[in-house]
Amino acid sequence: MDRVTVAICTWNRAKLLDQTLARMHELRVPSDVEWELLVVNNNCTDDTDAVIARHQGALPIRRLFEPRQGLSNARNCAVAAARGNLLIWTDDDVLVEPQWLAAYIEAAGRWPEAVYCGGAIEPWFEITPPRWISENVNCLKAMLLKADLGSEERYYSGTEMPAGANMGFRTEVLKTYRFDTNLGRTGNDNISGEDNAVIDALRSRGLRGVWIPCARVKHFVTKQRLTRHYLWAFYYGCGRSSVRLEGIPQIGRRWGGVPRWLIRQAVESWLLAQWKRLWSRTGWVSTYLNAAVAWGMIAEFRHLAGSGRSVNAENRQLDGSL
Repeated sequence: MDRVTVAICTWNRAKLLDQTLARMHELRVPSDVEWELLVVNNNCTDDTDAVIARHQGALPIRRLFEPRQGLSNARNCAVAAARGNLLIWTDDDVLVEPQWLAAYIEAAGRWPEAVYCGGAIEPWFEITPPRWISENVNCLKAMLLKADLGSEERYYSGTEMPAGANMGFRTEVLKTYRFDTNLGRTGNDNISGEDNAVIDALRSRGLRGVWIPCARVKHFVTKQRLTRHYLWAFYYGCGRSSVRLEGIPQIGRRWGGVPRWLIRQAVESWLLAQWKRLWSRTGWVSTYLNAAVAWGMIAEFRHLAGSGRSVNAENRQLDGSL
């Protein structure tokens, strides 16, 4: 009998979690599969535990508690507790399709050499998004958590990789390649990249992953995320994350520990975005997010230079063997 673990890490989003768990009642689980649902309470202060308890009779839930704040800490807690051979991740603001779990299980059987996999994510908006978002969905995929690589089940190619709201791993792989606690959200901090770091480490060893288009979910996009303020905060966090992932390049002249070319890029992108906003209702978006990324990189460069630390791909602590 196949054994599968589904894991959700949550922090103070009880109402959304309730929707996520309610939809999981509709999952069509193959009769020869034994599954468990791990819900990691990452130091929540709302009604999360009451929501978990309400669904325990209908779902095979195990409630876990991780007191150390941060998504990577919560993910590692789930990995340590997982009993399934396949570990599938989703979020506390996601609605899964009824065939979602079966699609992962069936694909894992068809692709025995693949060690990670991911499926489609469709944004589900709380309100009608403003025009500047609806006309720039492709460049805002990361912020909206939109994933669609076509209808063909296949190996990921190039830089393609799954998104954290809908991805799976062979559990034995994650027992070795843990999530880096220097990456991933902590509270309202928009640092990300913990899943990318694991996948990059797997790829560096020649291991591969599979795109599973039939494993579909909807991701809830709140109205608070449909603002220019959130766009800046999200991509500013992406910039900080990229420096933590890739380290500080030892090239070029610096000012205050920051490469001068990056300062010039940040200023020019920001000024260009402001100019574009004067004559276009939607054409400023890609330039504005590039500016946010650049300013986020600057902030992280200054932080690392001030602390005397360097975070490089070669020395990142994913596990004891890296």
